[in-house]
Formats: sequence, C-alpha cells, structure tokens
Amino acid sequence: MKKILLSVAGTLLSFGCLTAYAGPDRADIKIMTQNQYLGADLGPVIAATPAQYPFAIINALQSIAINNIPERIASLAESIADRQPHLVALQEVYAFQCTEVSPGACAYFDGAFNDHLALTEAALSNLGSDYNVVAVLQNLTIPVLPVFLPGITGPAMIVSVIDRDVILARADVDASPAIIPCARPGPGGIGCQYQAVATVTTPLGEITVERGFVGAHAAVDGENYLFVNTHLEVRMLGSNVESTVLQPLQASELNATLGAYIAHSPEPSRVILAGDFNSGPASVPLPPFFIPPAYQQLSFAFTDTWTLRPGNADGFTCCEAADLLNAPSSNDERIDIVFSLPAPAKVKANVMDAELTDKTISGLWPSDHASVIAELTYD
Repeated sequence: MKKILLSVAGTLLSFGCLTAYAGPDRADIKIMTQNQYLGADLGPVIAATPAQYPFAIINALQSIAINNIPERIASLAESIADRQPHLVALQEVYAFQCTEVSPGACAYFDGAFNDHLALTEAALSNLGSDYNVVAVLQNLTIPVLPVFLPGITGPAMIVSVIDRDVILARADVDASPAIIPCARPGPGGIGCQYQAVATVTTPLGEITVERGFVGAHAAVDGENYLFVNTHLEVRMLGSNVESTVLQPLQASELNATLGAYIAHSPEPSRVILAGDFNSGPASVPLPPFFIPPAYQQLSFAFTDTWTLRPGNADGFTCCEAADLLNAPSSNDERIDIVFSLPAPAKVKANVMDAELTDKTISGLWPSDHASVIAELTYD
C-alpha cells in the first residue's frame, strides 16, 4: 500500500500578507500562461502496488509517446507566436531521457523521450518568434528510473525525468532572473521549492514531488515588473486525505515569501503572478483540515485579472482527457490564472487552445490545459 509523507516544516499560514502598491500612472503588458502537459496521468503510478508498479510505468511511457509531444509543443508555440506576449509562464516543461540496457528497448516508447524546453525554443525559432529563456526552476527530478519489460531479465532501460517551470521573455524585453530569498532555494539559487511537498513511497524508493515558483524582473515600456510563475500541487493526491494540506500550505508560503520580498525591494514593481494553481474561484476547503484553498488565499493579496475583463465568459482552462482525444472540450474549471498587484484598470483576456480548430493534425488537444492570454493596462 502506498504511503504519502508530508514535509511541512517551517511553512507559514500567512493569508493576505501583501500590501497595496501605488504605482505610476499607466503601463501595458501582455502575459501568457501555458501548462504543456507531460502526456500521461501519473495517478495510477502513484497509486500502484509493488506488483502493479512496473506496468504502471510502462503505461505512462506509452501514453507519453502516443500523445505526440513534438506536435503538441509546436501547436503551443504557435499560440505564443500569434499573440506575441511580453512574458510567458510555462509549467510541466519536462525532459525525458532514455539509456538502453537491453538493445532497442527505448524504441518501444518512440516519441516519449524529448526535452520539451528545447522543442519549444526550436518551434518558436522556426516560427520567426524570438524569445529568451529567462528563468528555469527544476522541480520533480528522477535521475534513475529503471523500466522493466516483459520477457527481459532485469531493467531494460534507465529513464531520467525532470519537470521544470520556465519563464520566457520576448527578445525586446529587458528581463533577468529574480533572486528571491526563501527557505528552500531551487537548484543554482534560481526560484524556490516549497517546503510543503509530497514524498511518494514506491517499490524503487521514495520520490519527492517537488514544486515551487520562479520569478523574473522585467522592464516593459519603462515600467518595472516582477513576474512569478508557479505550479501548485493538486488538491488531493490519490485518496490520501492528508495530502489536502499541501496546496493551501504552498499558497501560504508563496504569499509570505513574495510579501517579504516586495516589502524589502528598493524599487517598486508591479507584480504579476501566473501559472497553474490547481485551484480556482469554485474551490472550497477540503476535509479533514479545512484550510482556505489556494485561490482564496492568493485573492486576498492579488487581483484575479480575469474578473476585470468585459463580459461574463467562464474562462474554463482544465481539463481535457488524458489521451487528449475527447471532443468537444471537457474543460469545466478555471485554474490557470493571471493575478496582479496592483489591480489593472483594464484587462483583455482570452482562453486559447480550447477550440476544436486548435487540435493538432493528429486530433490531439495541444495540452490538457487551455492557455490564457492577458493584456493588462494600469492607470
């Protein structure tokens, strides 16, 4: 039976710790957030018994291969190239590598082993869009994952897995990584890893499901911005009720850390927080702890920019079926969000990659999440 251990040492429950900021008269900036989707539902891997585990890994790799990462990344890059946002927040930017132990083993999952960031950069370049990688936070990292295949004694291959949150900046934007003091700096000091994380016990040992946030300072039309990208934990991992504390504790830590950073910054910046929050306006506290959900915590400090756009569109961004073949879209919740501090005076925002015409030539949705584009005007 699987066991999930929660590491929550030192996490602060700080709701609404950010103070209002009175900035200059006006600035315009265009933001996009995209969850690229690794291509498989990892729930069965987390829930698998020791006997089921090798087959759960095989099924996940088969799903990733079938879900045609290169084709989907090219489609997501087209959305960026079409709208030309100043800054882009990317989540689930994976890198999968395979080292063969048994000759030809990696070919069983042809198409699964790619570096999604390299594919994104190449696709944007091919489209004539010039973007720079400004900041990368390395999250979940599995350097050695043995894969066993039927009929082969011992591991047939060794797979390595890296999940990243990435910030891109258009080439004409002056941007640099934000070094934000925090309890658990990311690798190389870039970004922050949350203290509240899940450690999943598997037949191959314990795997820590790292998540965090990464920031960039950017200047657009003479105005300074702090742009932060995050991907919070799902509301509950499998059936483990203890895991319901993870996401709200991560949101609390994010609020507290950014609040302290903003308070001690020598120069004021407009702050934009974007990403996949796995929490939205409809989220309610979950038992047994009933901690305020991430969205409600962050809304104390930030303005959800979607709520300021004209009209009453639902703006649903999640989630398509794991195989991405469903039609029409099954999105029924809004969890990919662009927050701002201070509140913009005017917002133009739209959901992208969620119409049937957005499907790839293979009939796949570009991701299981829709993209969100937001143009913010401040007075």
